[in-house]
Amino acid sequence: MPKIVDHAQRRTEMVHALWQVIYLKGIDGVSFRSVAEAAGISVGRVQHYFPSRSELILEGCRQIVDGAEAAGPEDADESTRTGSADAVSALRRFCFAFIPAGETMRIGASVWYTYVARAVMDEQIAGIIRASDRATLDLGIRLYRAAVGMDGTVGEVGDGEAGDDNAAARMWAMRMIALGKGLAQEVMLDERSAASAKEILEAELAPLVAH
Repeated sequence: MPKIVDHAQRRTEMVHALWQVIYLKGIDGVSFRSVAEAAGISVGRVQHYFPSRSELILEGCRQIVDGAEAAGPEDADESTRTGSADAVSALRRFCFAFIPAGETMRIGASVWYTYVARAVMDEQIAGIIRASDRATLDLGIRLYRAAVGMDGTVGEVGDGEAGDDNAAARMWAMRMIALGKGLAQEVMLDERSAASAKEILEAELAPLVAH
């Protein structure tokens, strides 16, 4: 029988090699040859799956975003239901996910920061990151609303009580995301331990736990 090739898996393996190159050499060090060497395959194999260097780099950014979303709070739909027993736990996992704890997460965060820096001059990368940020904020709002027992109505700012609730939820989520990103940077620079960063986030979550 002919061998079944999992093309998605092969692309993912090449992207993992790409991340290794970015971590060690930065995006400027990315080439078909450097990625092929990191993956232990031929240059032609990489070119077969990625028609250009730019597409390879973009796919690396997409897969970081997809991986982060997949690693988000389990059963997110259930956790965002008002009154859900594990709503606060889901919100805690959401906040802690910003903190690079362990070598694997630190490497991933380093690659991500490289993409963020590149986004200043690359509109395609910037578009991927902006879309990811919007999705992250939306999830943070929904998790917060569930954790504090708000009803399911998401109103616009100024749209009566529902709008006021949504404005408060949006502000809280924006503040926590900014705090999480700032603490992550301190952890990456060894200015703070991951445990210390999580303690700060836990202190911010404490009023919700007692809610």
